[in-house]
Amino acid sequence: MLNANMGTRSLIGDGLKRTSYRYPNKAALVYYSADGEQTTYTYEALNKQVNQVAHSLLEAGVQKGDRIAVISKNSPEIVILSYALLKVGAWYTPFNFMLKAEEISQLIHTSRPRMFFVDKDHIEQVHSIADQLTGIEKFYSLRTTEVPNGWGDFSELQKGSEDELEIEICDDDVLALFYTSGTESAPKGVMVNHRNFFHANYTYMAAGAFQPEDKILLSLPLIHLAGFLFLLNSNMVGMTIIMTETPIPTQMAELTEKHKITFTALPPTLYLGIIGISDKYDLTSLRKLITWSSTIPRRMVEGWNEIAPDAKFLTIQGSSESTGTPLTGSWFKTWDEVPNGDGRYVGSVMHTGSEIKLIDEDGNEVPDGVPGEQIARGPVIISGYYNNEAANYKAFRDGWYHTGDVLIRDQNGNYYFADRKKDIVKSGGENVSSQEVENVLSQHPNIYQCAVFGVPDPRWGEAVVAAVVLKDGATLTEEEIIEHCKTTLSGYKTPKHIVFRDDLPLTSSGKLLKRSLKDEYKELLMEKS
Repeated sequence: MLNANMGTRSLIGDGLKRTSYRYPNKAALVYYSADGEQTTYTYEALNKQVNQVAHSLLEAGVQKGDRIAVISKNSPEIVILSYALLKVGAWYTPFNFMLKAEEISQLIHTSRPRMFFVDKDHIEQVHSIADQLTGIEKFYSLRTTEVPNGWGDFSELQKGSEDELEIEICDDDVLALFYTSGTESAPKGVMVNHRNFFHANYTYMAAGAFQPEDKILLSLPLIHLAGFLFLLNSNMVGMTIIMTETPIPTQMAELTEKHKITFTALPPTLYLGIIGISDKYDLTSLRKLITWSSTIPRRMVEGWNEIAPDAKFLTIQGSSESTGTPLTGSWFKTWDEVPNGDGRYVGSVMHTGSEIKLIDEDGNEVPDGVPGEQIARGPVIISGYYNNEAANYKAFRDGWYHTGDVLIRDQNGNYYFADRKKDIVKSGGENVSSQEVENVLSQHPNIYQCAVFGVPDPRWGEAVVAAVVLKDGATLTEEEIIEHCKTTLSGYKTPKHIVFRDDLPLTSSGKLLKRSLKDEYKELLMEKS
Protein backbone atom coordinates (compact mmCIF):
# COMPACT_ATOMS: atom_id res chain seq x y z
CA MET A 1 0.00 0.00 0.00
CA LEU A 2 3.04 2.29 -0.20
CA ASN A 3 1.89 5.57 -1.66
CA ALA A 4 4.34 7.55 -3.75
CA ASN A 5 2.31 10.75 -3.55
CA MET A 6 2.07 10.97 0.25
CA GLY A 7 4.65 13.76 0.44
CA THR A 8 3.15 16.12 -2.13
CA ARG A 9 -0.61 15.62 -2.27
CA SER A 10 -3.22 18.05 -0.91
CA LEU A 11 -5.97 15.86 0.54
CA ILE A 12 -8.66 17.04 2.91
CA GLY A 13 -8.55 13.55 4.43
CA ASP A 14 -5.00 14.16 5.69
CA GLY A 15 -6.25 17.07 7.77
CA LEU A 16 -7.35 15.01 10.77
CA LYS A 17 -4.04 13.11 10.89
CA ARG A 18 -1.96 16.27 10.79
CA THR A 19 -4.11 18.04 13.36
CA SER A 20 -3.73 15.02 15.66
CA TYR A 21 0.03 15.62 15.55
CA ARG A 22 -0.38 19.32 16.43
CA TYR A 23 -3.10 18.98 19.08
CA PRO A 24 -3.10 15.35 20.29
CA ASN A 25 -4.82 16.03 23.61
CA LYS A 26 -7.19 18.77 22.48
CA ALA A 27 -10.90 17.92 22.32
CA ALA A 28 -11.75 17.34 18.67
CA LEU A 29 -15.36 16.27 19.11
CA VAL A 30 -17.78 16.61 22.01
CA TYR A 31 -20.98 14.88 20.96
CA TYR A 32 -24.43 15.09 22.53
CA SER A 33 -27.29 12.78 21.61
CA ALA A 34 -30.84 14.11 21.58
CA ASP A 35 -31.33 12.82 25.14
CA GLY A 36 -28.14 14.50 26.38
CA GLU A 37 -25.69 11.56 26.39
CA GLN A 38 -22.16 12.95 25.99
CA THR A 39 -19.13 11.42 24.23
CA THR A 40 -15.75 13.15 23.89
CA TYR A 41 -12.79 12.40 21.61
CA THR A 42 -9.37 14.03 21.58
CA TYR A 43 -7.73 14.52 18.20
CA GLU A 44 -5.32 11.66 18.83
CA ALA A 45 -8.06 9.26 19.96
CA LEU A 46 -10.35 10.20 17.07
CA ASN A 47 -7.62 9.68 14.48
CA LYS A 48 -6.72 6.26 15.94
CA GLN A 49 -10.33 5.11 15.78
CA VAL A 50 -10.56 6.34 12.19
CA ASN A 51 -7.49 4.27 11.30
CA GLN A 52 -8.96 1.19 12.97
CA VAL A 53 -12.15 1.43 10.92
CA ALA A 54 -10.22 2.22 7.73
CA HIS A 55 -8.10 -0.93 8.08
CA SER A 56 -11.21 -3.00 8.82
CA LEU A 57 -12.93 -1.65 5.72
CA LEU A 58 -9.93 -2.64 3.61
CA GLU A 59 -10.01 -6.13 5.12
CA ALA A 60 -13.72 -6.31 4.28
CA GLY A 61 -12.90 -5.64 0.64
CA VAL A 62 -13.70 -1.94 0.33
CA GLN A 63 -11.65 -0.35 -2.42
CA LYS A 64 -10.89 3.11 -3.73
CA GLY A 65 -13.87 4.42 -5.71
CA ASP A 66 -16.50 2.24 -3.97
CA ARG A 67 -19.66 4.00 -2.86
CA ILE A 68 -20.56 3.42 0.79
CA ALA A 69 -24.10 4.52 1.64
CA VAL A 70 -25.11 6.00 4.99
CA ILE A 71 -28.45 7.06 6.44
CA SER A 72 -28.12 8.47 9.93
CA LYS A 73 -28.52 11.46 12.15
CA ASN A 74 -25.32 12.99 13.50
CA SER A 75 -23.17 10.63 15.56
CA PRO A 76 -19.51 9.97 16.38
CA GLU A 77 -19.78 6.79 14.31
CA ILE A 78 -20.59 8.81 11.20
CA VAL A 79 -17.63 11.11 11.84
CA ILE A 80 -15.31 8.11 12.25
CA LEU A 81 -16.74 6.22 9.27
CA SER A 82 -16.58 9.20 6.91
CA TYR A 83 -12.93 9.91 7.76
CA ALA A 84 -12.10 6.22 7.36
CA LEU A 85 -13.60 6.30 3.89
CA LEU A 86 -11.52 9.40 3.07
CA LYS A 87 -8.37 7.49 4.00
CA VAL A 88 -9.37 4.40 2.01
CA GLY A 89 -10.44 6.41 -1.04
CA ALA A 90 -14.05 5.19 -1.03
CA TRP A 91 -16.95 7.60 -1.51
CA TYR A 92 -18.95 8.70 1.53
CA THR A 93 -22.51 8.56 0.15
CA PRO A 94 -25.05 9.88 2.68
CA PHE A 95 -28.83 9.82 2.21
CA ASN A 96 -31.31 12.21 3.77
CA PHE A 97 -32.84 10.64 6.87
CA MET A 98 -36.20 12.19 5.96
CA LEU A 99 -36.55 10.03 2.84
CA LYS A 100 -39.27 7.43 2.39
CA ALA A 101 -38.45 3.79 1.66
CA GLU A 102 -39.17 4.15 -2.06
CA GLU A 103 -36.87 7.18 -2.29
CA ILE A 104 -34.08 5.33 -0.50
CA SER A 105 -34.46 2.42 -2.90
CA GLN A 106 -34.21 4.77 -5.87
CA LEU A 107 -30.99 6.37 -4.59
CA ILE A 108 -29.47 2.95 -3.91
CA HIS A 109 -30.13 1.93 -7.50
CA THR A 110 -28.72 5.25 -8.72
CA SER A 111 -25.52 5.29 -6.64
CA ARG A 112 -24.88 1.51 -6.57
CA PRO A 113 -23.08 1.32 -3.19
CA ARG A 114 -21.37 -1.84 -1.89
CA MET A 115 -22.27 -1.29 1.77
CA PHE A 116 -25.08 0.47 3.59
CA PHE A 117 -24.72 1.85 7.15
CA VAL A 118 -28.05 2.47 8.88
CA ASP A 119 -28.71 4.07 12.27
CA LYS A 120 -31.15 2.70 14.83
CA ASP A 121 -34.00 5.01 13.76
CA HIS A 122 -33.99 3.72 10.18
CA ILE A 123 -33.17 0.03 10.53
CA GLU A 124 -36.79 -1.08 10.38
CA GLN A 125 -37.44 1.04 7.31
CA VAL A 126 -34.36 -0.17 5.42
CA HIS A 127 -34.77 -3.76 6.55
CA SER A 128 -38.27 -3.79 5.04
CA ILE A 129 -36.86 -3.09 1.56
CA ALA A 130 -33.49 -4.83 1.91
CA ASP A 131 -34.43 -7.51 -0.63
CA GLN A 132 -34.96 -4.78 -3.24
CA LEU A 133 -31.56 -3.19 -2.67
CA THR A 134 -29.58 -5.31 -5.09
CA GLY A 135 -25.86 -4.72 -5.14
CA ILE A 136 -25.54 -4.15 -1.39
CA GLU A 137 -23.00 -6.73 -0.20
CA LYS A 138 -23.30 -5.92 3.49
CA PHE A 139 -25.60 -3.94 5.77
CA TYR A 140 -24.26 -2.44 9.01
CA SER A 141 -26.21 -1.08 11.95
CA LEU A 142 -25.24 2.05 13.88
CA ARG A 143 -25.86 2.89 17.55
CA THR A 144 -28.06 -0.05 18.44
CA THR A 145 -27.88 -3.40 20.20
CA GLU A 146 -30.69 -4.84 18.06
CA VAL A 147 -28.83 -5.92 14.94
CA PRO A 148 -30.93 -7.64 12.24
CA ASN A 149 -29.96 -11.18 11.25
CA GLY A 150 -27.31 -11.15 8.58
CA TRP A 151 -26.26 -7.56 9.28
CA GLY A 152 -22.97 -6.44 10.73
CA ASP A 153 -22.54 -3.81 13.44
CA PHE A 154 -20.27 -0.81 13.28
CA SER A 155 -18.47 -1.91 16.47
CA GLU A 156 -17.05 -4.87 14.51
CA LEU A 157 -15.02 -2.43 12.42
CA GLN A 158 -13.41 -0.69 15.40
CA LYS A 159 -10.82 -3.42 15.95
CA GLY A 160 -8.33 -2.83 13.15
CA SER A 161 -4.79 -1.48 13.26
CA GLU A 162 -4.21 2.07 14.55
CA ASP A 163 -1.42 2.61 12.01
CA GLU A 164 -1.78 5.25 9.30
CA LEU A 165 -2.78 3.99 5.86
CA GLU A 166 -0.71 4.75 2.77
CA ILE A 167 -2.99 4.50 -0.23
CA GLU A 168 -2.42 6.41 -3.44
CA ILE A 169 -5.18 8.99 -3.62
CA CYS A 170 -5.00 12.04 -5.90
CA ASP A 171 -6.32 15.55 -5.37
CA ASP A 172 -8.96 15.14 -8.06
CA ASP A 173 -10.26 11.80 -6.78
CA VAL A 174 -13.88 11.90 -5.62
CA LEU A 175 -14.29 11.50 -1.86
CA ALA A 176 -18.04 12.00 -1.42
CA LEU A 177 -21.28 11.72 -3.31
CA PHE A 178 -23.94 14.08 -1.93
CA TYR A 179 -27.46 14.09 -3.27
CA THR A 180 -29.04 17.51 -3.62
CA SER A 181 -32.07 18.14 -1.44
CA GLY A 182 -34.47 18.09 -4.35
CA THR A 183 -36.18 21.34 -3.35
CA GLU A 184 -36.93 22.04 -7.02
CA SER A 185 -36.32 18.74 -8.84
CA ALA A 186 -35.24 15.15 -8.37
CA PRO A 187 -32.03 14.78 -6.33
CA LYS A 188 -28.76 14.82 -8.28
CA GLY A 189 -25.56 13.14 -7.13
CA VAL A 190 -22.88 15.78 -6.55
CA MET A 191 -19.37 14.35 -6.91
CA VAL A 192 -16.98 16.29 -4.66
CA ASN A 193 -13.22 15.73 -4.78
CA HIS A 194 -10.35 16.46 -2.41
CA ARG A 195 -9.32 19.61 -4.27
CA ASN A 196 -12.86 20.98 -3.98
CA PHE A 197 -12.86 20.53 -0.20
CA PHE A 198 -9.33 21.82 0.24
CA HIS A 199 -10.12 25.10 -1.55
CA ALA A 200 -13.44 25.36 0.28
CA ASN A 201 -11.49 25.24 3.52
CA TYR A 202 -9.06 27.85 2.24
CA THR A 203 -11.92 30.15 1.22
CA TYR A 204 -13.51 30.07 4.66
CA MET A 205 -10.16 30.50 6.40
CA ALA A 206 -9.34 33.52 4.23
CA ALA A 207 -12.64 35.04 5.35
CA GLY A 208 -11.64 34.53 8.99
CA ALA A 209 -14.40 32.04 9.68
CA PHE A 210 -12.42 29.04 10.97
CA GLN A 211 -9.66 29.61 13.52
CA PRO A 212 -8.08 27.13 16.01
CA GLU A 213 -9.28 29.06 19.06
CA ASP A 214 -12.93 28.80 18.02
CA LYS A 215 -15.44 26.35 19.44
CA ILE A 216 -18.12 25.54 16.91
CA LEU A 217 -21.63 24.30 17.60
CA LEU A 218 -22.31 21.90 14.74
CA SER A 219 -25.96 20.90 14.54
CA LEU A 220 -26.22 20.77 10.75
CA PRO A 221 -26.74 17.20 9.52
CA LEU A 222 -23.60 15.47 8.27
CA ILE A 223 -25.72 13.90 5.54
CA HIS A 224 -25.71 17.34 3.89
CA LEU A 225 -22.66 18.85 2.30
CA ALA A 226 -22.65 22.01 4.44
CA GLY A 227 -22.57 20.07 7.70
CA PHE A 228 -19.87 17.72 6.41
CA LEU A 229 -17.79 20.63 5.10
CA PHE A 230 -17.92 22.43 8.45
CA LEU A 231 -16.80 19.20 10.15
CA LEU A 232 -13.78 18.90 7.84
CA ASN A 233 -12.93 22.61 8.02
CA SER A 234 -13.06 22.62 11.82
CA ASN A 235 -10.82 19.58 12.13
CA MET A 236 -8.39 20.88 9.52
CA VAL A 237 -7.58 23.96 11.62
CA GLY A 238 -7.84 22.26 15.02
CA MET A 239 -11.10 23.61 16.41
CA THR A 240 -13.20 21.89 19.03
CA ILE A 241 -16.58 20.75 17.68
CA ILE A 242 -19.62 20.55 19.94
CA MET A 243 -21.96 18.37 17.89
CA THR A 244 -25.62 17.55 18.42
CA GLU A 245 -27.55 14.60 17.04
CA THR A 246 -30.22 16.92 15.64
CA PRO A 247 -30.79 20.68 15.71
CA ILE A 248 -32.91 21.15 18.84
CA PRO A 249 -32.99 24.89 19.75
CA THR A 250 -33.18 24.37 23.53
CA GLN A 251 -30.27 21.94 23.52
CA MET A 252 -28.25 24.17 21.19
CA ALA A 253 -28.76 27.18 23.47
CA GLU A 254 -27.90 25.15 26.57
CA LEU A 255 -24.67 23.84 25.03
CA THR A 256 -23.70 27.31 23.80
CA GLU A 257 -23.85 28.54 27.38
CA LYS A 258 -22.17 25.43 28.84
CA HIS A 259 -19.21 25.32 26.43
CA LYS A 260 -18.90 29.05 25.71
CA ILE A 261 -19.42 28.46 22.00
CA THR A 262 -17.93 31.17 19.77
CA PHE A 263 -19.11 30.05 16.36
CA THR A 264 -22.05 28.37 14.66
CA ALA A 265 -23.66 28.09 11.25
CA LEU A 266 -27.43 27.83 10.81
CA PRO A 267 -30.23 28.76 8.41
CA PRO A 268 -32.49 31.63 9.55
CA THR A 269 -35.23 29.23 10.66
CA LEU A 270 -33.00 27.91 13.46
CA TYR A 271 -31.59 31.31 14.44
CA LEU A 272 -35.18 32.52 14.81
CA GLY A 273 -36.07 29.43 16.83
CA ILE A 274 -33.28 30.09 19.32
CA ILE A 275 -34.32 33.73 19.73
CA GLY A 276 -37.65 32.51 21.06
CA ILE A 277 -36.04 30.77 24.06
CA SER A 278 -32.92 32.93 24.42
CA ASP A 279 -34.04 34.65 27.63
CA LYS A 280 -33.23 31.45 29.54
CA TYR A 281 -29.60 31.17 28.40
CA ASP A 282 -26.37 33.17 28.23
CA LEU A 283 -25.35 33.27 24.57
CA THR A 284 -22.92 36.18 24.80
CA SER A 285 -19.87 34.00 24.03
CA LEU A 286 -20.86 33.81 20.34
CA ARG A 287 -18.74 35.83 17.91
CA LYS A 288 -19.39 34.35 14.45
CA LEU A 289 -22.77 33.44 12.97
CA ILE A 290 -22.77 32.00 9.45
CA THR A 291 -26.12 32.02 7.68
CA TRP A 292 -27.56 31.54 4.21
CA SER A 293 -30.96 32.22 2.79
CA SER A 294 -32.68 33.90 -0.10
CA THR A 295 -33.80 36.60 2.34
CA ILE A 296 -32.20 37.76 5.60
CA PRO A 297 -34.96 38.30 8.19
CA ARG A 298 -34.50 41.67 9.88
CA ARG A 299 -35.89 40.32 13.16
CA MET A 300 -33.15 37.65 13.13
CA VAL A 301 -30.42 40.29 12.90
CA GLU A 302 -31.94 42.57 15.51
CA GLY A 303 -32.75 39.70 17.86
CA TRP A 304 -29.21 38.33 17.80
CA ASN A 305 -27.72 41.77 18.29
CA GLU A 306 -29.52 41.77 21.63
CA ILE A 307 -28.69 38.25 22.82
CA ALA A 308 -25.10 38.04 21.44
CA PRO A 309 -23.92 41.67 21.24
CA ASP A 310 -20.36 40.75 20.13
CA ALA A 311 -21.43 38.45 17.30
CA LYS A 312 -21.30 39.21 13.59
CA PHE A 313 -23.12 37.50 10.73
CA LEU A 314 -21.42 36.10 7.65
CA THR A 315 -24.06 35.84 4.95
CA ILE A 316 -23.02 33.37 2.26
CA GLN A 317 -24.41 32.23 -1.05
CA GLY A 318 -23.34 29.05 -2.79
CA SER A 319 -24.55 25.52 -3.41
CA SER A 320 -23.60 21.87 -3.17
CA GLU A 321 -22.07 22.27 -6.62
CA SER A 322 -19.70 24.90 -5.18
CA THR A 323 -18.81 22.48 -2.35
CA GLY A 324 -20.89 24.54 0.07
CA THR A 325 -18.40 27.38 -0.47
CA PRO A 326 -19.44 31.04 -0.68
CA LEU A 327 -19.47 32.38 -4.21
CA THR A 328 -20.49 35.63 -2.59
CA GLY A 329 -20.42 36.54 1.07
CA SER A 330 -19.78 39.33 3.56
CA TRP A 331 -19.69 40.04 7.28
CA PHE A 332 -22.16 42.43 8.88
CA LYS A 333 -23.46 43.07 12.36
CA THR A 334 -26.47 45.39 12.42
CA TRP A 335 -29.34 45.83 10.01
CA ASP A 336 -27.92 49.27 9.15
CA GLU A 337 -24.91 47.48 7.64
CA VAL A 338 -27.12 45.56 5.20
CA PRO A 339 -26.84 47.61 1.98
CA ASN A 340 -30.07 49.44 1.18
CA GLY A 341 -31.77 47.51 3.98
CA ASP A 342 -32.41 44.80 1.40
CA GLY A 343 -32.74 41.37 2.99
CA ARG A 344 -31.81 39.72 -0.30
CA TYR A 345 -28.20 40.82 0.26
CA VAL A 346 -25.67 38.00 -0.21
CA GLY A 347 -22.42 39.95 0.07
CA SER A 348 -19.67 40.58 -2.46
CA VAL A 349 -17.57 38.23 -4.59
CA MET A 350 -15.29 35.83 -2.71
CA HIS A 351 -12.64 35.12 -5.36
CA THR A 352 -10.60 32.79 -3.17
CA GLY A 353 -12.01 29.58 -4.65
CA SER A 354 -14.08 30.76 -7.59
CA GLU A 355 -15.04 33.52 -9.98
CA ILE A 356 -18.53 34.44 -11.11
CA LYS A 357 -20.43 36.28 -13.82
CA LEU A 358 -24.07 37.32 -14.23
CA ILE A 359 -25.44 36.61 -17.69
CA ASP A 360 -28.66 36.99 -19.68
CA GLU A 361 -30.46 34.29 -21.64
CA ASP A 362 -28.04 34.78 -24.56
CA GLY A 363 -24.96 34.36 -22.41
CA ASN A 364 -24.01 38.05 -22.33
CA GLU A 365 -22.92 39.69 -19.08
CA VAL A 366 -25.56 41.99 -17.64
CA PRO A 367 -24.86 45.52 -16.37
CA ASP A 368 -25.26 46.63 -12.76
CA GLY A 369 -28.86 46.67 -11.59
CA VAL A 370 -30.05 44.07 -14.12
CA PRO A 371 -30.88 40.52 -12.96
CA GLY A 372 -28.75 37.78 -14.47
CA GLU A 373 -28.09 34.09 -13.94
CA GLN A 374 -24.98 33.44 -11.90
CA ILE A 375 -22.35 31.24 -13.52
CA ALA A 376 -19.18 30.18 -11.72
CA ARG A 377 -15.88 28.40 -12.22
CA GLY A 378 -12.87 27.65 -10.06
CA PRO A 379 -11.41 24.93 -7.81
CA VAL A 380 -14.46 24.71 -5.53
CA ILE A 381 -16.78 23.86 -8.44
CA ILE A 382 -17.46 20.13 -8.73
CA SER A 383 -16.68 18.13 -11.85
CA GLY A 384 -20.29 17.07 -12.37
CA TYR A 385 -23.20 14.87 -11.36
CA TYR A 386 -22.90 11.11 -11.01
CA ASN A 387 -24.43 9.11 -13.87
CA ASN A 388 -26.58 12.04 -15.03
CA GLU A 389 -25.46 13.24 -18.43
CA ALA A 390 -28.62 15.25 -19.06
CA ALA A 391 -28.12 17.30 -15.89
CA ASN A 392 -24.38 17.66 -16.62
CA TYR A 393 -25.06 18.98 -20.12
CA LYS A 394 -27.49 21.54 -18.77
CA ALA A 395 -25.45 22.78 -15.80
CA PHE A 396 -21.80 22.42 -16.87
CA ARG A 397 -21.01 23.96 -20.22
CA ASP A 398 -18.49 26.30 -21.82
CA GLY A 399 -16.22 25.85 -18.82
CA TRP A 400 -18.76 27.30 -16.36
CA TYR A 401 -21.26 25.94 -13.87
CA HIS A 402 -24.68 27.49 -14.54
CA THR A 403 -26.15 27.80 -11.05
CA GLY A 404 -29.77 28.60 -11.88
CA ASP A 405 -29.57 31.43 -9.33
CA VAL A 406 -30.59 34.89 -10.51
CA LEU A 407 -28.66 37.70 -8.81
CA ILE A 408 -28.44 41.48 -9.08
CA ARG A 409 -25.20 43.44 -8.59
CA ASP A 410 -25.27 47.10 -7.60
CA GLN A 411 -22.65 49.71 -8.56
CA ASN A 412 -20.77 49.11 -5.29
CA GLY A 413 -20.26 45.41 -6.01
CA ASN A 414 -22.93 44.22 -3.60
CA TYR A 415 -24.93 41.20 -4.74
CA TYR A 416 -28.59 40.48 -4.05
CA PHE A 417 -30.38 37.18 -4.55
CA ALA A 418 -33.20 37.84 -7.01
CA ASP A 419 -34.54 34.29 -7.35
CA ARG A 420 -34.03 30.77 -8.48
CA LYS A 421 -34.82 30.62 -12.18
CA LYS A 422 -37.43 27.97 -11.38
CA ASP A 423 -38.97 30.15 -8.66
CA ILE A 424 -39.58 33.17 -10.86
CA VAL A 425 -43.33 33.52 -11.25
CA LYS A 426 -44.45 34.31 -14.80
CA SER A 427 -47.69 36.22 -14.35
CA GLY A 428 -49.45 37.91 -17.24
CA GLY A 429 -46.26 38.02 -19.28
CA GLU A 430 -44.25 39.62 -16.47
CA ASN A 431 -41.50 38.00 -14.38
CA VAL A 432 -42.03 38.28 -10.64
CA SER A 433 -39.17 37.59 -8.24
CA SER A 434 -40.50 35.54 -5.35
CA GLN A 435 -37.57 36.78 -3.25
CA GLU A 436 -38.53 40.41 -3.81
CA VAL A 437 -42.04 39.73 -2.55
CA GLU A 438 -40.71 37.71 0.41
CA ASN A 439 -38.43 40.58 1.31
CA VAL A 440 -41.43 42.92 1.55
CA LEU A 441 -43.53 40.42 3.50
CA SER A 442 -40.72 39.77 5.98
CA GLN A 443 -40.69 43.46 6.92
CA HIS A 444 -44.17 43.19 8.44
CA PRO A 445 -43.80 43.06 12.24
CA ASN A 446 -46.44 40.32 12.65
CA ILE A 447 -45.09 37.91 10.03
CA TYR A 448 -42.72 35.26 11.36
CA GLN A 449 -41.97 33.34 8.14
CA CYS A 450 -43.14 33.46 4.56
CA ALA A 451 -42.70 31.78 1.21
CA VAL A 452 -43.81 33.08 -2.18
CA PHE A 453 -44.44 30.83 -5.17
CA GLY A 454 -46.49 30.59 -8.35
CA VAL A 455 -49.59 28.50 -8.94
CA PRO A 456 -51.51 27.94 -12.19
CA ASP A 457 -54.06 30.67 -12.87
CA PRO A 458 -56.66 30.53 -15.68
CA ARG A 459 -56.30 34.25 -16.41
CA TRP A 460 -52.66 35.12 -15.77
CA GLY A 461 -50.98 31.78 -16.49
CA GLU A 462 -49.43 31.90 -13.03
CA ALA A 463 -50.43 33.89 -10.00
CA VAL A 464 -48.34 34.99 -7.04
CA VAL A 465 -49.28 33.22 -3.80
CA ALA A 466 -47.75 33.75 -0.36
CA ALA A 467 -47.69 31.17 2.43
CA VAL A 468 -47.43 33.00 5.76
CA VAL A 469 -46.65 31.97 9.34
CA LEU A 470 -47.64 34.63 11.87
CA LYS A 471 -45.81 35.41 15.08
CA ASP A 472 -47.28 33.85 18.20
CA GLY A 473 -50.36 35.74 19.27
CA ALA A 474 -50.44 37.94 16.16
CA THR A 475 -53.48 38.34 13.95
CA LEU A 476 -53.58 39.47 10.33
CA THR A 477 -56.12 39.14 7.55
CA GLU A 478 -55.42 38.36 3.94
CA GLU A 479 -56.54 41.87 3.01
CA GLU A 480 -54.15 43.49 5.49
CA ILE A 481 -51.19 41.54 4.14
CA ILE A 482 -52.07 42.36 0.53
CA GLU A 483 -52.39 46.05 1.41
CA HIS A 484 -48.99 45.93 3.09
CA CYS A 485 -47.51 44.58 -0.15
CA LYS A 486 -49.26 47.17 -2.31
CA THR A 487 -47.49 50.01 -0.48
CA THR A 488 -44.18 48.77 -1.96
CA LEU A 489 -44.91 46.43 -4.86
CA SER A 490 -46.49 46.88 -8.26
CA GLY A 491 -49.88 45.31 -8.77
CA TYR A 492 -48.60 42.35 -10.79
CA LYS A 493 -46.08 41.52 -8.04
CA THR A 494 -48.61 41.68 -5.20
CA PRO A 495 -49.83 38.24 -4.04
CA LYS A 496 -53.23 37.28 -5.40
CA HIS A 497 -53.85 34.99 -2.45
CA ILE A 498 -52.48 34.40 1.06
CA VAL A 499 -52.46 31.00 2.72
CA PHE A 500 -51.98 30.93 6.49
CA ARG A 501 -49.97 28.07 7.95
CA ASP A 502 -48.61 26.93 11.30
CA ASP A 503 -45.24 26.16 9.70
CA LEU A 504 -43.49 25.85 6.35
CA PRO A 505 -42.14 22.62 4.85
CA LEU A 506 -38.38 22.37 5.34
CA THR A 507 -35.64 19.96 4.39
CA SER A 508 -33.59 18.30 7.14
CA SER A 509 -31.04 21.12 6.80
CA GLY A 510 -33.68 23.82 7.29
CA LYS A 511 -34.03 24.85 3.64
CA LEU A 512 -37.46 25.88 2.46
CA LEU A 513 -39.14 23.19 0.37
CA LYS A 514 -41.04 25.29 -2.16
CA ARG A 515 -41.74 22.36 -4.40
CA SER A 516 -43.93 20.92 -1.65
CA LEU A 517 -45.92 24.15 -1.43
CA LYS A 518 -46.36 24.30 -5.19
CA ASP A 519 -47.67 20.74 -5.24
CA GLU A 520 -49.99 21.31 -2.29
CA TYR A 521 -51.60 24.46 -3.69
CA LYS A 522 -51.41 23.81 -7.45
CA GLU A 523 -55.22 23.66 -7.72
CA LEU A 524 -55.81 26.63 -5.42
CA LEU A 525 -56.83 29.24 -7.98
CA MET A 526 -57.98 26.84 -10.68
CA GLU A 527 -60.70 25.67 -8.27
CA LYS A 528 -61.84 29.26 -7.80
CA SER A 529 -62.21 29.96 -11.51
